[in-house]
Amino acid sequence: MAEIWIETDVLIVGGGGAGFSAAISSCEKGARTILLSKGPLARCGASPMAGADFTLDGNSMHKLGRDGDPNDSMEKVMNDIVTQGFYMNNQKLVEQYIRQAPRLLEDMMAWGLEIKMSDQRMVFSSGTHIMDVLLKKARKSGVELMEDVMIIDLVVMDGKVTGALGLDIPTGNFFVFRARAIVIATGGWHKAFWPNTGMRDLSGEGIAMSHRAGAVIGNMEFITYCCNIMYEPPMLRGSLAPYLMSLICGGKLTNANGDDILAGYDPYMVETGTATEWNKSFVSQATMKEVRAGKGFSNGGIHYSRGDVSWDMMKMVASFIFPSWKYKAIDLSGWGKMLEENTPIEVGPAVEYFDGGIIVNEHFETSVPGLYAAGECTLGAFGANRVFSAITEMLVQGRDAGEHAAGFARNKSGQKPGRKTIVLLREKAEAPLAKKKGISPASLRRRIQQEAHKNLGPIRNGHELESFIAFIEDVKKNKLPHLYVTGKGRNYNKEWIDALELGNMVHLLEAAGRSALVRTESRGVHYREDYPVTDNDMWLKESVVSRIDGELRVSFRPVTVTSMSLPVGVVPYMDMMKMMMQAHSDTGGKH
Repeated sequence: MAEIWIETDVLIVGGGGAGFSAAISSCEKGARTILLSKGPLARCGASPMAGADFTLDGNSMHKLGRDGDPNDSMEKVMNDIVTQGFYMNNQKLVEQYIRQAPRLLEDMMAWGLEIKMSDQRMVFSSGTHIMDVLLKKARKSGVELMEDVMIIDLVVMDGKVTGALGLDIPTGNFFVFRARAIVIATGGWHKAFWPNTGMRDLSGEGIAMSHRAGAVIGNMEFITYCCNIMYEPPMLRGSLAPYLMSLICGGKLTNANGDDILAGYDPYMVETGTATEWNKSFVSQATMKEVRAGKGFSNGGIHYSRGDVSWDMMKMVASFIFPSWKYKAIDLSGWGKMLEENTPIEVGPAVEYFDGGIIVNEHFETSVPGLYAAGECTLGAFGANRVFSAITEMLVQGRDAGEHAAGFARNKSGQKPGRKTIVLLREKAEAPLAKKKGISPASLRRRIQQEAHKNLGPIRNGHELESFIAFIEDVKKNKLPHLYVTGKGRNYNKEWIDALELGNMVHLLEAAGRSALVRTESRGVHYREDYPVTDNDMWLKESVVSRIDGELRVSFRPVTVTSMSLPVGVVPYMDMMKMMMQAHSDTGGKH
């Protein structure tokens, strides 16, 4: 079966906010631009799932006619992003985030963005609405849109990216894309963990294929978990609903002995670490300490109930965020009844966001000529702990990446991907279809997810990380080569897609595990119980994962600094977290 060949100036891989923002920017710079979405247009990836808040400084908010503190400033936002990132941020990317946000919000409003409400530094809309606005603008700008296309791998010749091999999911046919520049905007790799808060198409292929193509990746150890995610009942496992309710209303968290799990912590940290997005690291770690001490429940979590919060308040808040007790098309009425009766439900941490990824410069270029990246798939602006909006990040990074990719494409002649490379990539992709027996992708994925959740969670230690790396090595050597699919049909073959995704997830899990093992300190969302200090003298540097002769090697590079100097000294981790909480600027709002 012959491939279908398609040529373009700029190829955008990823159908979320970063991809659409990049595609619009590229097209408006005069480049022929094709955007590939792995699922339905504007309805795949993490973007439609977002709440969604767009963050910028309060003074810029005020100038745009929204609620915002006129005494706030870009400098204060810079301080807050960097301190809350435990100083691991690329400060050039932080500055780009802050500088571009006001103009982009103004553009989004002109394109039809409707704002539900605003706070001192945030405007609130919804992820689906943001994607609808971007889809409409992309069509108007002339972006060519293709849905249900999965990129298998990038094609590199003479050290330069020349195109990509893609799978048309509805038919099982292959596309070969010839492109002068490619932007990777594939988001995170939530599917490597369970439970998680992301869409199930987020398997990290963009990061993994960029790494195979010669790009470097970094800070893979920094994985943000969201606290208070439903662990029961099975049909609601992974729901954010208790997290949202606890953030707005409060409530009570108890272990299997009935103890309040936060009772022994610093009162200031409890207040800040439950009423702001600091809860993602603070409460997630507190939860797992209880579970690891044998005080958890059957699913590995703790209990959440409304405690002393009145039912009237809970019901009022729920009517706003869960109209008719529906959230993301899921019926929460049964849980609503439990809240009314003050009956607890089991909750715990779940993967929400990845702070590391493809290393880019301030133009969103990777180390491979012609290859760009934007959004959550990059080593972005947030350092070791994200407390500001990923919506803003994906949109401003996507815009710059698309603009620079278009500029690169304008000055380069395209090179046709080599036939031999395409044949080899096809053979590798079709191998699971050809086998008559072997290992089921679904069963292996579930085992991998369990091990990832256990060993790369909010609390780590060296022994467990070494064991996890050995497990991953065994999977690479003895399991992945034997994947097969029972259904041999090519159209909409979910089992085949699962098999294709697994190798990418294993690749990134190994990178994260090796990076976490060598970082012998605790910083941000990386907490080592065997090294419970933040070592600013030794570890204020980024981890860098390279592929050398097919093996992953971890090295380090200095943190990129512009205007904020780095701290010194070795500080107990919880003391460092409190210092970072207290470093937040006074803007009249929480965060």
